Amino acid sequence: MNDLYYQLKETAQQNCITIELIPSNRQSIAEMMPDFQKKSSMIRMKLQLIRNNNEEISRLTEVIQTAASTQKEKESMKKVEQLQVQINKNTTEIKKLFEEIDKLVKEGDPDEPETRAMIYNQKAIQQEVASILQSGQNTIFNYNKTIQKKMKRQLEILEPNLTEKQKTDIISDPQGLEKMVLKETLGQPSLQLVYRVQDIQDKFQDIQKLEKSTQYCFQMLSEIAFLVNQQGEQIESIEQNLNKAKNYIEKGEKKLAKEQEIHKKSRKKMCCIILIGLIAIGVITTPIVLKFVKSSG
Repeated sequence: MNDLYYQLKETAQQNCITIELIPSNRQSIAEMMPDFQKKSSMIRMKLQLIRNNNEEISRLTEVIQTAASTQKEKESMKKVEQLQVQINKNTTEIKKLFEEIDKLVKEGDPDEPETRAMIYNQKAIQQEVASILQSGQNTIFNYNKTIQKKMKRQLEILEPNLTEKQKTDIISDPQGLEKMVLKETLGQPSLQLVYRVQDIQDKFQDIQKLEKSTQYCFQMLSEIAFLVNQQGEQIESIEQNLNKAKNYIEKGEKKLAKEQEIHKKSRKKMCCIILIGLIAIGVITTPIVLKFVKSSG
């Protein structure tokens, strides 16, 4: 457990990341659920690393867009590939931590405040996962779009008369580009032309490789979001049951109070009737008693 704590602390310091729990849950989770607290903090730290990598990919996309040399493009694309490898690594570790947290939640009693606090914390992390998933998809979409624009620009240099559809078809099938060039040059393309064709083919392969890598990442993030969503539905069900029970209690208390009020009024009414009866009996019996006393005397 201490190894996890020191790993978290060291990694966060190296990446200038400050991890804080939700204020409302900080004390309860830290004191009652130290294992959950450390794992959730590690998850948040790794989510921040993914967020930083996505921002760096966005920056490199702009570099590629304005790059004047093929060498600069290749260097930036290589860095993007390395960043995506890091993202996948952190995502895999996040998924593992989520599975461990899920086990802690399942071992707890859903009605206990500690378990509910863990589920609330999962719900908060889910929002971060969903946000990073959306951000990552947008980042890769913009990156691929930028690379495809560069490829189309290179195609225009090779063959200015290509239609937009022909460009799209060639980008989707770089082997078709090679056939087209060989046909146009009668099988004897210049060395410069060969380099340009090869560069376009390399870009296509890089895009395919990155797409495969990001699909793996997005799939894992989606599974994490689904897992936490299930726990969110569980806590919502618990809350609904508690609210129903609370409503029943409140209705019962109101009904009891009403019945007590009716009973109180009935007792007052009964007392009045008894008092009136006693007075009536007194009025009737008093002359008889007085007459009996006189006759006795």
